[in-house]
Amino acid sequence: MCSTNIAMPMIRSASMMSSLVRHSVPGLHPTTVAPAPSVGTFDHAALILALCVLGTLVAIGIWFPKFAEEFAYPRVTRALRVGKSLATRSVLAGDARASTVGRTAWAIVYGVTAGVTAHARLVALGFAAAFVDLLLLADFNTLRWPYLWVQPGVFIVVGFVAVCLWYPEMFRGIASVRTLGVAMLFVGECYLVHSAQVALRDPSPIDLAHLLGVTGTFAVMVLSYVNQIAPRDNRQAPPLPAELPYVAAVVPTYGEPLNVLEGTLVALKSLDYPAERLLIVVSDDGHRESVQLLAAALGVHYNGGPRADAKAGNLNSALDYIAFACPQASLILTQDADELIAPSFLRTVVGYFADPMLAFVQTPKDVVAPPGDPFGTRDRIFYDTTQPGRNGAGAAISCGSGVLWGIDAVRSIGGFVTWNMVEDLTTSYRLHSAGYRSEYHNERLSLGLAPDDIPGLLKQRGTWAVDTLRLFLFDNPLRKPGLTVRQRLQYLELCLSYVATAFFMPLLMLTPLVSLATNRFIPIEGAAMFPWVIISVLYYATTAQAGRAFLLRTWQYRVGFWPIYLRAFWIAARSRRAKPHYVVTRKTRQHGFYGHLLWPQFLYLVAGAAVLIHAGGELYGPNLADRLANMAILAYFLVMVGGICRASLYGLPLWRTLGALGGGVAGLGARVTSRQPDYARSRDRDAGVAR
Repeated sequence: MCSTNIAMPMIRSASMMSSLVRHSVPGLHPTTVAPAPSVGTFDHAALILALCVLGTLVAIGIWFPKFAEEFAYPRVTRALRVGKSLATRSVLAGDARASTVGRTAWAIVYGVTAGVTAHARLVALGFAAAFVDLLLLADFNTLRWPYLWVQPGVFIVVGFVAVCLWYPEMFRGIASVRTLGVAMLFVGECYLVHSAQVALRDPSPIDLAHLLGVTGTFAVMVLSYVNQIAPRDNRQAPPLPAELPYVAAVVPTYGEPLNVLEGTLVALKSLDYPAERLLIVVSDDGHRESVQLLAAALGVHYNGGPRADAKAGNLNSALDYIAFACPQASLILTQDADELIAPSFLRTVVGYFADPMLAFVQTPKDVVAPPGDPFGTRDRIFYDTTQPGRNGAGAAISCGSGVLWGIDAVRSIGGFVTWNMVEDLTTSYRLHSAGYRSEYHNERLSLGLAPDDIPGLLKQRGTWAVDTLRLFLFDNPLRKPGLTVRQRLQYLELCLSYVATAFFMPLLMLTPLVSLATNRFIPIEGAAMFPWVIISVLYYATTAQAGRAFLLRTWQYRVGFWPIYLRAFWIAARSRRAKPHYVVTRKTRQHGFYGHLLWPQFLYLVAGAAVLIHAGGELYGPNLADRLANMAILAYFLVMVGGICRASLYGLPLWRTLGALGGGVAGLGARVTSRQPDYARSRDRDAGVAR
């Protein structure tokens, strides 16, 4: 049994009530009630982790001199103001003792930090954070929680309720995200330290794999929390300038169905903007005569694309055409050929460009998706939660469509960047590193098509992963000149999220599978695991402004895409000298069963189901708590992986599905149907999907 040696006084009834919590996940041998964890046995790993945190802070301060000025100094100053306001609030409340404590604490902090440089404040802040963290890990880690009841647990609960009543603003809006996030990080840190203790005490391959998976996943969670604590969610359009600027709207196309392209051009012609100040250009890499005739019929300009460098090359060709056809244009709207735009788009976002250093304004989009969004293509968590967080750090990225660019800014970096397969992320990256700003206006003003079959989905998400991982490998944000510290962290999180899914997620998925198959359980205390799981779910549910259903879909595809991202990493790693070949995403559905493209996911489902059945037959044997805990974790991963596997069956009748599963893939055939988006019918479906 994994426990410590020094017992502390406890109430026998409380020990009995909390014994279930102390069962292991993924495996504690539940023989006797464990004595209370000792401070000494937890201190060593906690001290190492705290010193790592401190070293990271100091290293950042040394490597990035602007960090203290841009990040640490304002927060220390804000903390001083908060301390002073707490003291003032206590005086107004008539609490003389609290007021004395508050004034004294504020005076000490102010005296220590006054008159020193920002770097010194950073180092002091790092030492203080590491010291407090070490104390909490030693005396209040989650392994001790079952032993804190009744005392001092009652006082902690009462104190928490008092804080809720006295500072209710801490549990509303972004404050609730920050509060729950701190709790999530602390309990996650406790679980990480305990996992390290277990793995290093009696190393085995499954222990070390579990520790590596937890470490990588937790690192990305920490980075995600830091990047989301100060979002900027723009929903109010800025005022328009007295004189509206000239705008060029460009629709790059290559092989899209003509009726889809026509709908996009008609929507652009319906923009609520003076016609004499709007130039609409269809830039055709396919050089199709039918597109030329369509442009002439609709009264829009036609530009033959260069047939080089994919969409980026097409847009750069359009820039040259705009310089000739409308040299006074200062803004360029890029719109995919399969998207409809709201008439109010330009009047909503043009006002942002009062700032000459603004490079682009991105807006969220919606897509025509089947009921329930089985392919996870609506990306509401990204648009409604992640992008506002990035915007708060000045690092909102372009998504390639529904975005208005400053032409001078784009030309200053040599045009739309052709280094990657798609232009949006890399162009945003170069503009930010050149000192330009971006804005994110969180109002859905465009609606388009998205993949609704497995080949199209894997192609699209695989392309995005390759592009992001190429940045991570060959143009890493930690080394990119010109980025602020917060921008570096935002781009680093974007890159590491793919790395975590490709490498760390499979390790966590294999842990319960191997444990149940071999009856070799990792002696992890349930008191370390369960709080992290519960608080993490609460945290992400709080941040999911779009709805819990979208959060579930996001989790399913984050887990289910691990083979795709692993392959993308391999492709990116081999593409230092030349970018991979780009293929345009299809805009039509290809009916059929594509299980062969998801064979790792289906293999995991089959193996997991077999192991669950086997484990279920041994429930009356030894290690019952271990087995139940691992079965629950394995069932969770099966549900997550099952999302993409279920999507592969979308649209197939039962007899067809059974035939495909039985090997009749060749007999299914392929049927192509084009889809025309309906903006009015689809823009307000969130409530239904969330239900």
